[in-house]
Amino acid sequence: MLNRRKDIEKKDFQRITYNILTSGGTGMEKENCLKVQMLGDFIITYKGKIVQLGKNQTTKALQLLQLLLYAGSQGITRLQLMERLYGSDMEGDHANNLRVTVFHLRRLLKNSELPKEQYIRTEDGRYRFESSFPIEIDVVQFEHLLEQADKAGACEQRLELLKKACYYYKGYFLPALSAEEWVIVAGIHFQNLYFAALEEVCGQMKRRREFTELLELCSRAASLYPFDEWQVYQIECLLGLERPKEAMALYEKTTEMYFDELDMPPSERMVECFRQMSSQIQLNTGDFNEIHKMLREEPRLGGAYYCTYPSFMDIYRIIVRIMERSGQSVYLLLCTVLDERQRQMEDSEGLKRITECLAEAIQETLRRGDTFTRYNISQYLVLLTGVCREDCHIATSRIDACFRKKVSSRRVHVNYRVASIADIPGIRSESFVDSGQAVNWEEKNGFKELDSASDSPLSDGGL
Repeated sequence: MLNRRKDIEKKDFQRITYNILTSGGTGMEKENCLKVQMLGDFIITYKGKIVQLGKNQTTKALQLLQLLLYAGSQGITRLQLMERLYGSDMEGDHANNLRVTVFHLRRLLKNSELPKEQYIRTEDGRYRFESSFPIEIDVVQFEHLLEQADKAGACEQRLELLKKACYYYKGYFLPALSAEEWVIVAGIHFQNLYFAALEEVCGQMKRRREFTELLELCSRAASLYPFDEWQVYQIECLLGLERPKEAMALYEKTTEMYFDELDMPPSERMVECFRQMSSQIQLNTGDFNEIHKMLREEPRLGGAYYCTYPSFMDIYRIIVRIMERSGQSVYLLLCTVLDERQRQMEDSEGLKRITECLAEAIQETLRRGDTFTRYNISQYLVLLTGVCREDCHIATSRIDACFRKKVSSRRVHVNYRVASIADIPGIRSESFVDSGQAVNWEEKNGFKELDSASDSPLSDGGL
């Protein structure tokens, strides 16, 4: 399959541009130019007006047009067209299907606003799209700009050409055909070119401290590809422009999106941006009483304290230092929502409601001195301070009892895994499910697992 895709990319669609306009074209040429957008959408314009060829971009006739335009003046063979349009299986009369599709496309073009011409040419077994007027295709222009940048070398002109190419890129290649193999291969090719160009632009513009324009470029990239961490560059630009509050808002929005959509915590790079933001937020000079008042928790809430994941990391590291001096016992608790088969549940609105109930149970049942955070969509981390191992069992029992009042379904379970911070990085931990009923344990694969259950009442213990 890999070799086949390489063959598609390198041989089948080597585009030799036919009458492509460059910046040196005359005004009349540009006015009569047929412009084709394939990045982000499929739109054809002629003399500044959109050419209407039907609302459905996935018809075989329009797919044929896209294949011919993309193939350029070199054209594409009859066999390749049949394979792209109808698949490689031998069922059906593909040759007749192609003749019918060509007929439909010619009728579409004839009934459009374009000049009346033949357009589809066949010669020596190859099909081509030809016209008496120039054609400008965005993917060709995009690659042309990158080729010019390569020839320019390491200079100011190269940066300007790369920036122009980044602005030219508008999104996924032919998104309506995103399931087609040839579209996937070409789309990855253009996306990789865009990412490489933008990475180089980001590096150079950061060194020059050209944050305003770079913010615009990275905002476009983050909009097109929200899960490729272009938000990190956005945050760095906002910090460079001394706008830390906006950077913080973007950070919180991005981490929330990663939690909800990808079930992932923020990356190390994102956490480092958080630390930079925190250090840049400057407050007005105040006296000691004002500072103390600002630091106080208002209103004074009961239960465990919720904080963001980067703040949790800082608290964890501070507590480790305190433990080294005081010898205080601290445990790390990981709470994971599972289905009836003891597997992590798939992301859904139902899972979000369940984990919200778990967060409420943690906050309501633990002490004010305990801290917790969301690690991903189905997991929470808790720091239990000043407790012994038995107290951890009591804590998880209370969490589970409260959780069961909010979520009664027995198809949902919570796995609790606890380890003393003193034992880490050895990770000698206990793992158990629905701890309110757990009394008997056995050693298994290095962890203590639930063996049997009981309805014994909860003990107050040290909590």
